[in-house]
Parts: sequence; C-alpha cells; structure tokens
Amino acid sequence: MKNVKFRAKFSIGVFPLFVLLLFSTLFASAGEAPVSVTPRVTPDTFTLGDIATYTITVQHDADIHPAAPEVMPPKGLEFVEKGGNPPQAINGQTVHEYWYKFRVDDIGALILPATAVSFDAPDPKESGKIIQGTILAPETTLEVQSLLAVAGNPEGIHDIKPLEEISPPWIHYLWMALAVLALLGLFYFLWRRWKSRPTEQVSSAARPALTPEELAYKELAALKTKGWLEIGRIQDHFFELSEIFRRYLENRYLFPAQEWTTEEITAHFKHFPKLSENLKQQARTILTQTDRIKFAKAEQTEGRDEMQSIISFIQTATEPVSQAPNQS
Repeated sequence: MKNVKFRAKFSIGVFPLFVLLLFSTLFASAGEAPVSVTPRVTPDTFTLGDIATYTITVQHDADIHPAAPEVMPPKGLEFVEKGGNPPQAINGQTVHEYWYKFRVDDIGALILPATAVSFDAPDPKESGKIIQGTILAPETTLEVQSLLAVAGNPEGIHDIKPLEEISPPWIHYLWMALAVLALLGLFYFLWRRWKSRPTEQVSSAARPALTPEELAYKELAALKTKGWLEIGRIQDHFFELSEIFRRYLENRYLFPAQEWTTEEITAHFKHFPKLSENLKQQARTILTQTDRIKFAKAEQTEGRDEMQSIISFIQTATEPVSQAPNQS
C-alpha cells in the first residue's frame, strides 16, 4: 500500500467524520489516495417516469477491500434494482463500480444524500491485522423536468373530448338471446322426457276406482249415447274415442299413452312383452285410423267400426270383468 499514515481503525464510531475527510485531503496532496469514491447520475436530464442510474465508483489500492454501500433514495425516487460491474485495474489501483436504478416519481431537484462506503484495510502499525474504515460519497442532485416544460409539448395538449355515444353491441345481445333460448329449449326437452318416462308402478291412490276394462266400457257406452256420428260431429266422436283407447292403454299397461304420439306408442310396443304381435297391430291400426279422422278430417273407412275394434282389443287382451256395452 502507498504511503499510508493511518494509525488507528477507520471507523465512524471511533473517529469523527471530519478526520476521514482530512485524511482524504492529505492523500490527495501527496498523490493517489489509497481509497477514493466518486458518485455520478445518468442520464443528464429526467422527466417523470424515467429511470435514473446512480453509480458509486470506488478506486482503491489492491490490499483494500470495499463493500457495496446501501443507498437510501429520497422521496421522489422509487428503487428498481441494483448491481455492480466487474472490477478493473487503473494506474495500479482497483476500481469497483456499484450501480442503483431508481424510477423518477416527482419533479424538481431531487438530492441523493451522502453515502458511506465502508472498507477493510491492513493495519500499518501491526502486520496481519485488518482495520475498518469508511469514506463518504458526496451528495448528488438530479433535476427532474416537468413534461409541460419540454419544448413542443404544450402544443400537443388538448382539452378533454366530449363524451361520444357508442351504439349497443347488438350482435352480442343476439348471441345472448340465442343462448337463453337454447337453454330454455334444453330444459323443456328434459322436462318432457322426465314427465313422459315410463311408470313402472302406480300407487293405489292413483289407480281408478274401476278396472281399466270397466272404465273403458263405461266411457264407450257414454260416447255412444251422445250420438255424435248421427248429427255429423265426426271429428268430436273420433277425438273422444281416441282418448278413451289411450286412457285404457295407460291404465292397463302403465305408460303415459295419453301424452305420447302414435309413433311413440308404436315404438314402445316393439319391445313390449305384454302384448302379442296381433294385439300390437290392432292397437297401431286403431290409433292410426282415429288420428286420420280427427286431425286430417279423413273419411271413416267403410265397413269399419273403430268403437267395436276397441272393444274387440280389450276383450282379446284380457278377460272382461264387466259386460261390454251393447253395439246393436
């Protein structure tokens, strides 16, 4: 180490700060000081939001080992990151650079206070002993310029534009409406499927007081007494006749025949073991004929009596428990 005139530890707690400054002045007059520190801020000018890089350069003899200083930024500077550059050898000494980046959040003069840089150095009085010292980096000022003061900016500032009416996004509403309709359709479909599911069991409270055969015979007799065929109310006659037959199928075989279409009932019968193929064909014919007349206003098939066909179906399907109505 060069001509060092230290005689005690370089410690802020031991010597007043002015003693360290005095040593630096003496070393500077004698040539290169054993350790020196220089701060700088880049770039030269700043506006709000810019990044300021504060660099502390420590130049020292090879047997002195500085530590990275802690920099406390003032109000108006927000810490971003810090780091250091690899040491370099200049004029027989080593140069360390420690840099700190801050974001500028205020305008005017922002002062970075003096920063203490601590270091370890060999004790010239006692060989092999290490002493600690501290040297100050002077305070540094950076000027932050207002954006309004930047040349050319005032002309670029305009009043706030008035509110503009934006047309509603109709296509967005249309897709929302379609989605709602699709959901409603799905719920309705699921509800119909649930409501029309085959019923395996019917509670005793839901069973009619009469047997399915007795109820059907009673309703057929009541329809015959109305005499709708004689007065020309053919569609009314076949509509009620179809309902009587469907109600009989529902009560007798326990499935929602009154709600199902003819096609659904026919499809159900394909895998229905309780009816013979002949009875399945009879049921399909009765349902088809009554549908043709009540919906399509087709003429009644000559020589065919649908009421008698229903009675024959009931008699064939099960032993009648009551006398069928007189057809004469």
